[in-house]
Amino acid sequence: MSSIKIAVLAGLFTATASAALAADLPRNFFSPAPAMRATRPSTEGWYLRGDIGYVHHKRPEADFSAGDFRSDLLREDLGDAAGVGLGIGYRFSPNFRMDVTADHFSSRFKGTAPTPTFATVSVADRASLQSSAFLVNGYVDFGSMGGFTPYVGAGIGLARNVFSDYTRTTYDAVADLETWQRLAGGDDRSFAWALMAGVGYRLSSNFSLDLGYRYVSRGDMKTRSYEAGAGSDVESIGTHEVRLGVRYGL
Repeated sequence: MSSIKIAVLAGLFTATASAALAADLPRNFFSPAPAMRATRPSTEGWYLRGDIGYVHHKRPEADFSAGDFRSDLLREDLGDAAGVGLGIGYRFSPNFRMDVTADHFSSRFKGTAPTPTFATVSVADRASLQSSAFLVNGYVDFGSMGGFTPYVGAGIGLARNVFSDYTRTTYDAVADLETWQRLAGGDDRSFAWALMAGVGYRLSSNFSLDLGYRYVSRGDMKTRSYEAGAGSDVESIGTHEVRLGVRYGL
C-alpha cells in the first residue's frame, strides 16, 4: 500500500514541476501560429503605360496661297506613320480608370494644284509634319472574361503640329520650266480630342497588354508665310490609330 502512495505522489510531483517550468519559459520560446496575410486584388492604384502604333491620316482639307491668289489644294495627303506614346494613370475601381498621355509621330505632307491664272502652270507642295498630342483620358472597363477586358474611352487635350522643310515646286508646261523654292514652316497648337476602344489582357497581377483603336482630332496647321502669299493652311488633321501597349501597375 505504501508503494502505491509513493508512486502517486511521485506522479503528482512530476506534473507540478513540469507546469511550473513551462510557466517560467520566455514567451518567444513557442513560435506563434502563422498569421494569414490579407491580399487585396489590384483593382485600384497607379500605373504606367507605353504604346506603339500605326498612324493613318484621314484626308486633310488644305488651301494654298501664291501671291495674291488662294485656292484649294488637290490630292492633298498625309503619309502613314509609326507613333509612340507614354503615360501615367490611376485606376479608381475595377471599371474606371484615367490617365495622362503624350504621343508623337512624324509624317510627310504633299498637295498639288493648278494655278488658275495660267492654266498651264501648277504647284506642288511638300513638307514634313510632326505632331504631338497631350491628352487626359477616361476609360470604362467592362467585365473580364478569361483575362480579356474590353474597354471604351475618350480624351481631351492639346495638339502641337509643326511644319518643317516646306518646299514648293512650280511647273510651267508651256515653257517647260520648273522652279523650286523653300518656304517658312509653322508651329501651331490646337485643341485635341480622342475616342478609343480596345481590349486589355492581364499577363500578371501587375502587367497587362493593351490592343486598341484610337481616333484623334489634332486641329489645324498653317505655315507662317500663308497670309503673306506663300504657303498652305491644313485643316481638320485627324488620325486613325491601331496601338499595342503595356500597362504596369505600381
